[in-house]
Amino acid sequence: MSYLVLARKYRPQNFDEVYAQDQITQILKNSIDMNRIAHAYLFNGPRGVGKTSLARIFSKSLNCLDPDKSKHPCNVCENCVQITNGTSADVIEIDGASNTGVEDIRDLQKELLYAASNSRYKIYIIDEVHMLSKNAFNALLKTLEEPPDNVIFIFATTEPQKVLPTIISRCQRYDFKRIPIIKIVARLKDISQAENIKITEEAMFLIAKMADGSMRDSQSLLDQVLAYGREDITLNDVMEIFGTVHTEIYENITRAISNQEPAAIISQLHQILERGTDLQEMLGGYLEYIRNITLFRIGVTPQEVAPNQIEAMKEVSQLFSENELVYLITLLMQVKVDIKSSNTPVLVAEMAFIKLSRLAEMKTIEDIVGNLGNSNINQQPTRNSHRQTSPPVSQMDKVKEKQIIHEKQLHQKLSEEKQRVEKESEQAKEMFKELDLELIKKYMPHIAEDLKRDKSFVGVELAKAEIIDFKNNRITIVKQKRLAHSILTKNLDWIEEKLSNYFGRKLHLTIKLDEPKKSDAILNPNIMQIEEKDQDLAKKLRKLKAYSQITSRIENEY
Repeated sequence: MSYLVLARKYRPQNFDEVYAQDQITQILKNSIDMNRIAHAYLFNGPRGVGKTSLARIFSKSLNCLDPDKSKHPCNVCENCVQITNGTSADVIEIDGASNTGVEDIRDLQKELLYAASNSRYKIYIIDEVHMLSKNAFNALLKTLEEPPDNVIFIFATTEPQKVLPTIISRCQRYDFKRIPIIKIVARLKDISQAENIKITEEAMFLIAKMADGSMRDSQSLLDQVLAYGREDITLNDVMEIFGTVHTEIYENITRAISNQEPAAIISQLHQILERGTDLQEMLGGYLEYIRNITLFRIGVTPQEVAPNQIEAMKEVSQLFSENELVYLITLLMQVKVDIKSSNTPVLVAEMAFIKLSRLAEMKTIEDIVGNLGNSNINQQPTRNSHRQTSPPVSQMDKVKEKQIIHEKQLHQKLSEEKQRVEKESEQAKEMFKELDLELIKKYMPHIAEDLKRDKSFVGVELAKAEIIDFKNNRITIVKQKRLAHSILTKNLDWIEEKLSNYFGRKLHLTIKLDEPKKSDAILNPNIMQIEEKDQDLAKKLRKLKAYSQITSRIENEY
């Protein structure tokens, strides 16, 4: 007998074996007990959460031959066994991806004319129904709304947005949800016991986490792990098979960031890459780790964390403030984007982690401004004060001293910059007291050059513009290209602000569009059109044509 994969061997066979879809199974069981059976159902949800399996179970319950309704489905009667094996003539499973056309739907409609052979209901289960074409959906509409007696349609899809609203409106819709990790682990434990598999809970937890809410995926991954051939499967075995990074490595990197140890961080990064782990996957895993400790920092316990890792993550989360953890996540997300377009992705990652190791030296603008206005700045605790309850006094004094010097220098620079701007503003007012068109033309190239630093296109087009007028503090310029006119118009308020600051007064700007007129010249004119414009030229052309014809005739004769 050929090997049967775990996903098929342990497929749910009754309502109780369907995990994490309790509200749906309860509704379907109640509808059977109350004999309130709809003619069409739409099962929607992610892959591997039990849509098609529940469709089969529902079909078996409706057609079960056992009179005891409490046992539905019994899974032993002829109908139940045939539906389980996929050989029932009254429960037809159709692949929507392979039967997408109108002709397929017409064939199905012809089959509806025949009654069920040995069952109460004739049931059609159409998987991946969103793959049907629009014409096929439209052909199905009338049949779906008024099907023959005892005919039921069950549609399953992962993309309900691709199903026509007119189809959805004729169905009872049930939205399946992703299966929680705890539920997947519980199912993997049952399978391991049934198969006599020795596997640690940490390994099952990692498999469940990689399945991303899909029970079928978790069982397929477990099959792959079993093929590895180990008698006792551990977490390291699973990590080695799938190339994932151990949480302890992420913890070491995070502690090294907290302790400002760039060498230790880079060393851990190189170890990960030497094992063949993809850099994007590594960053994705580390992002998830930082996300989890951020949740711990705000008092939320994420369900994706294994029980034996909770205490360690809680401890690491206390090494950072909430703002610092948000900064870590933001920088790592940007690094993932930068790596995609970089020819040296490892270098980009190394520089990013070195930057993270200097997190203690980074302060927000709000912190700096707040400290500048605080007279008791010497008593402000440093960022790392929560890491140790009683740090050495000399070390604390050095940190405070550096912080005070840095903030004083910054305050001095801000003050000098403010004075420089005010001085230049006064000079501008004096210089441009008698502002006229010539002065504007003279200094406009300088202004355009400054604008290039912030918006290069605006600066370039402003430099090329023709200044034609200046009246009542309004500058009028002309552009001959519609695109250039559009660029300047979109940035009009910003340009006016820059002009006003430069010339020391409130100025307005008008941008006119003066496209060159299209030429009325006629391409390839005939002799009559030329004669209308220039009679002398037409006469010369006629003579030239006659001379050319005579010359050609002589050459042909001789």
